Amino acid sequence: MSDSKGFVGLNASGGLTIGPRLGVALAGGLYLLWAYLLFSPHYHKLSGFKFLYLVNSIAAAFGVFVLSRRWLAGWTPSALAGLFYGFGPFGLSFTGFHPVAGLTFAAVPWLLLPAVYWHHGRQPSLFRFGVRAILCAVPFVFIAGFFWVLSRPWFGPLFLLPSNMTLNAYDFKGLLLPLSMTGRPVVLGLYHVGLLTALMGLFVYLSVQRVAALIPAIVGLVLAFLDPVCRVSPVIWVALPMVFLAILAGLGVQALLWAGKTDSKWLLACMFVGLLLGGVSLALYLPHKAALYKNPALFYLVASVGIGVIFLLTRKGFRWLLLRWIMLVAVAVTDSFLSARWLVDRLL
Repeated sequence: MSDSKGFVGLNASGGLTIGPRLGVALAGGLYLLWAYLLFSPHYHKLSGFKFLYLVNSIAAAFGVFVLSRRWLAGWTPSALAGLFYGFGPFGLSFTGFHPVAGLTFAAVPWLLLPAVYWHHGRQPSLFRFGVRAILCAVPFVFIAGFFWVLSRPWFGPLFLLPSNMTLNAYDFKGLLLPLSMTGRPVVLGLYHVGLLTALMGLFVYLSVQRVAALIPAIVGLVLAFLDPVCRVSPVIWVALPMVFLAILAGLGVQALLWAGKTDSKWLLACMFVGLLLGGVSLALYLPHKAALYKNPALFYLVASVGIGVIFLLTRKGFRWLLLRWIMLVAVAVTDSFLSARWLVDRLL
């Protein structure tokens, strides 16, 4: 991490200053309102168990919000991290399956809480590390047990997801252009602004070198490419790296809010990637006016301009936190809602 003119530490404030209890209440209200606005055109299709589509996304978003508070001090970065996960391309992909299937991806951030918060604030020790390592297995055990029980003859059997649904290299296109992947069973990644903030978050994460937080995500990603284990559809394991990616995006939001002169090179890198992806999306959109590339082109380019403004502010030594907050929140929220509406309209 850099000094006070660069990235602030993982415990530094970012975004709005809100008390813990009020912050939790506001986050819950935000996700309830978001679900209502997002799914309202399709309420006539959400009778019975299908109402779980809303519940799953709200629970998943709120779980990431609570989980991310371990590392993110600001309310805004945590709230956006929750949106990126619960209402992101991966989470909304579950509206194409049995409503009960979404309980698994919604449960993952909650099941990681014991590992993250056990003996939080105490002196690091080999015993604490060992217990936390064991607790990291909780989401894996839950998912395996959940699918095993539902596959038993005395329960149904109920097969929620195709057992042969694994990831392949093509699925990673969803990280860059998620709207173009609606034909896939699940869509990886965040939305366009979220990807750029995740890149910024990656620079911060690499600087602090906390490898242990990455282990569950790596294990989940590996399992997603393998044959089914314990009758679990491999693709559900992607929930673990998606939780990590969403929190990384929240960390990037916090970093962008507080970036200083010494962080200029990271801002330029994010801006360059945004312009590159925006240019590619624009090149794909213009020949045939393909609507699915319109949002990527627009939001990659707008986000790049916003990051460029932050870069200029840092070079001049200006903080102007309110301006940064308005730009980031406005672009991220608009991108997330319009892109999510696009996905929901095609999946329901």
